[in-house]
Amino acid sequence: MNDIASAVEALCGASASARIPVPFLTARLELRPFRDEDTKRFSALLADQVATAFIGGTKSLAEAADSVRFMRDAFVGRGWGTLAVVQRRDNGCIGYCGVRPLQNTPYVELAFALERLSWNCGYATEASVASLDLAFRHLPMESVFATVYPENQASIRVLRKLGMSLHGSIFGAWPRGSALLFRLPRSDWQASRSKASGKP
Repeated sequence: MNDIASAVEALCGASASARIPVPFLTARLELRPFRDEDTKRFSALLADQVATAFIGGTKSLAEAADSVRFMRDAFVGRGWGTLAVVQRRDNGCIGYCGVRPLQNTPYVELAFALERLSWNCGYATEASVASLDLAFRHLPMESVFATVYPENQASIRVLRKLGMSLHGSIFGAWPRGSALLFRLPRSDWQASRSKASGKP
């Protein structure tokens, strides 16, 4: 457990070179730090009861603005964190994705959320693959975790597509008592990247 228990401490104590390079482009998306102008569209996501059912519930416009500033400042300060997910075709912010400290644990987690209009398009998987690749390539971590509620079958499917496997359970946010904890070790990520590139 020691190799993963100190993940956040190791990252926070890493040199200034241990930073995720941004912006990063995928086939359809751009991952970049949040900007103030993202607040309006992002606030629509956070006002949607369905889209926020598993991420803490709805938030007001002012709370959405606070979230945008928090994620932006956290990324600037650490050099890694959750990023805005932007559609390249219209430069619209459709949600967030990235790795961040898992609250009240020594772990680093993958987190993502997208507006409902962008569900079932493969965007969550596309952004998450990019986030994991960036994290493992540029940060000194041996595992990335993810938390998900058992009812959130769509996100569980995404995590399994990413090669993550069930590791156990962890505390949940009220009123849910616990969540599932998934894990992707660096060795598994390296194996999947080698397989994708055709290298032995």
